[in-house]
Amino acid sequence: MTEMFGAALSIAAGVLIIAASWYDVFHTLLNPSGRGTMSRLVFASSWRVARRLGRAGGTVGPASVVIVIASWAGLQIVGWALIYLPSIPAGFVYVPGIDPENLLPIIEALYFSAATLTTLGFGDLVPNEQWLRMIVPIEALTGFALLSSAAAWFIQIHGALARQRALALRLTHLRESGFIDLLTGPAISSTAIIVESLAAQLAATRIDIMQTAETYYFRELDSRFSLASGLVSASAIGEAASASLQPEVRNAGVTMQTALHDLARHLDTAFLRREVGLDSVPDDMPSSAASHADRVFHRIARDHRHDIS
Repeated sequence: MTEMFGAALSIAAGVLIIAASWYDVFHTLLNPSGRGTMSRLVFASSWRVARRLGRAGGTVGPASVVIVIASWAGLQIVGWALIYLPSIPAGFVYVPGIDPENLLPIIEALYFSAATLTTLGFGDLVPNEQWLRMIVPIEALTGFALLSSAAAWFIQIHGALARQRALALRLTHLRESGFIDLLTGPAISSTAIIVESLAAQLAATRIDIMQTAETYYFRELDSRFSLASGLVSASAIGEAASASLQPEVRNAGVTMQTALHDLARHLDTAFLRREVGLDSVPDDMPSSAASHADRVFHRIARDHRHDIS
């Protein structure tokens, strides 16, 4: 009876671990909020440690992705190993030359689980119980699904980062070309169109950050490509456009300001208050940063080590 209870407990624990792993994969990749519990903790913790060590470089994001994927795979291996454990060695057939009595059951379970998940299938031990023969292919399929999920995650992250970098570079070009002066000068028909397009890009960025929250932890070494610093310029453009005497430009500016405030609220709630831990505006914050959006964008720029003058 004790042996049966132990076997049932091992299998139940394995199923729970597998389910927890896929729960995190689902909420990281498929849930519109893009907030897997484990992945969020890994990224946020790595970022905090890097900031405290003064090393918030460009490796936190990529390294965290690798850690999360390895954690997913590790949980799957452990979970399936716990399911196999009660059947080792009696439920398996070993090739000649291997004496299962000299092997640790937990090590054998982990070995077989890893070989199955990665679809290597060395063939040195084969399940001979019918229920094991039914579930082993399922683990192989989950291993393939996990590999596909990891590849999809890479594509998802880098697509979002590419769009953020493009927006940041465009904002840099507009700042360097003196675009803000055009908003306060004589009317030019193209200025309203440019401001409207920026508002649309900011709205798309809001969705990208919501669905791929991990992009926040990818720090750009070149500030021209950093959305963290680009948003400060965007806020200045939106403020100048919304104060324009030209109705078309002013309306576009109001739309851009609305997009900026919505993005700032999300960034403040999702990152600054809950994860990064920046609860107050630095004392040396520029006096021009009066609005909530400006304060949020300046804090994010500081968090990414891009000082804005």
